[in-house]
Formats: sequence, C-alpha cells, structure tokens
Amino acid sequence: MKSFKTKPSKLKFYADVYVWFPNGRIQKVSPGDGIYYQPCIHPEGTHVVFSGNSLGAPRVWKVDFKTYKLLPLTPLNSGARHPVFSWDGKRIIFSSDRSYDQDAECVEDMDDNGLPPSDHILNLFTMDPDGNNVKQITTGSFQDQRPCISPDGKNVAFVSNRGNFFPSLWVVPIDGSTKPRPLLKKGGGYRPWYSVDGKSIFFFTIIGKRHQICRIPANGGELVPLANDDVGRSHGPFADPSGECLLMHSTRGGKYGIWELPLNGDPPHVLHPPGIESATHPTRSKNGIITFDVVRSV
Repeated sequence: MKSFKTKPSKLKFYADVYVWFPNGRIQKVSPGDGIYYQPCIHPEGTHVVFSGNSLGAPRVWKVDFKTYKLLPLTPLNSGARHPVFSWDGKRIIFSSDRSYDQDAECVEDMDDNGLPPSDHILNLFTMDPDGNNVKQITTGSFQDQRPCISPDGKNVAFVSNRGNFFPSLWVVPIDGSTKPRPLLKKGGGYRPWYSVDGKSIFFFTIIGKRHQICRIPANGGELVPLANDDVGRSHGPFADPSGECLLMHSTRGGKYGIWELPLNGDPPHVLHPPGIESATHPTRSKNGIITFDVVRSV
C-alpha cells in the first residue's frame, strides 16, 4: 500500500486560494493552515478546485461558492496536483502519484516554485466533479503534470519529462487510446492552456532571459511569442471565456500580479484584487468570477 511520511519540519511557505467576485468582494476559500494553490474555477463560476494540504500528501479539494465547504476529492495516501475543469465542467483532470509504489509527495517538502520533486512519478487522471469515476489517462514512469483539456473534450495537453527535453509539451487523447506525442518541434514549455476556439495552445517558455507567453497550433508546431508580453516574467496563461484575452501572472509591475493579455496585440492591463499585494495563477469563469492564489513566507 502506498504511504506518506509526515515531516517533523515546518512548511517552507504558505499559500491560500481566493475568490474575487465582480462586485469587488474577496473571499478566502482555503483553510489558511498550509499550502493550497494553483486553483481552477468551474466554467459557470460555481466552484473552484485546487491542490494542497496542511501536512502530508497534497490532495485535490473543491469549494462550493454557496456553502464554502472544503471537500477533498482525492485520498489521503496519495499525492495529487494541478486539478482543472473541462470546458463543460463535467470532468476534472489532475496529476497524481497513486499508480506507483513510491512514497507520496508531502507538502512539507514543497518549494514555492510550484514544481514537483524532479524524481517523482506522476501520471494523469480524470474524475467526476464529486471525485468518483476516476480514470487513468497516461502511464509509465514519467512525470506528467499541468494538464488541460481541449474545448471539444477530446484531447489533453500537458507537461512531461518524456523525450529528451524537460519541461516540454505533449498531447494525448483523453481516453488514453493512443500514446502521447510531442507538441513542440524543439525547446520546452510549461503550463499549457487551449484557446477558446481550440485552434491554439498557449504556454510560457524562456525567450532570451525572460519567461514569455507563446502560442502554437493545437496539433503542434513552431512556437510564436506573444509580442505584447514584452516585459517581466509571465506565467500561467489562462484563456478568458470571452476569447479576447489571456489571464496571466506576471512581474510586469514589479511583484507577481494578475494581468489581462489581449490577443489582438494591445498592451496588457493589470487587475488589482482589493487588499492583495501579489497574486498568481488566475482563472476566470463565464460570469466574471476570478480565482487566484497568494503565497506568503513562513
């Protein structure tokens, strides 16, 4: 049976998930006692999922905006990361170490760079929004992480150490019917997300000495940097439901903050959640609710 070892040392950092409503109200939805981050909002703005824990293995959690009840969707004895909703909200995809005989990852060992341990095996799984009907998508002793589902629900783009370059982008049918194939002809990338029309995949990679948002065709090919992401380090592109812009977190203004990156090439626009100095990993629903996380030092 898989196990995890609770570390006697304290956490290296803390993080919490917040919800920002269109009327300006900010609501913290994580407990405040550990590392809870990398949220994804339900497309209709009814729930948010995220990963983390106060100690032991990180789990996937869901919070309903009506009750604010914290509901675990994955078990105690395995680690789980990077949950995101499908575009219709009917499935959640995530990465987990549950398939291999290895100690589960512990939040006590997490670094604030957001990356799993380099030698940790992770595969991709889907589940219903209540945590049931879990299905495995990828297999093998790889580190598959940061998945996202295409708008038509047929494919999954993700980050993996498969091949000769890490991190790099791969794609696999959501039913796992064929083996994953690489998306980039050369180089690497991280945190993919499909465009609203499903024709492109956005991600970030290193261009010169910067982390810059780029796009490639959904079937793969040559990357194209987004020219209006021209300053700072930019991460976590998320396609706004309007199809007009991406949300990202960037150091354009100094500290990491939430920015809208217009897809027509106009200059980026900063978003300031009331009372929040620095924020990362924004996502936005059709009704304008934004989720994000805030990392704080020990």
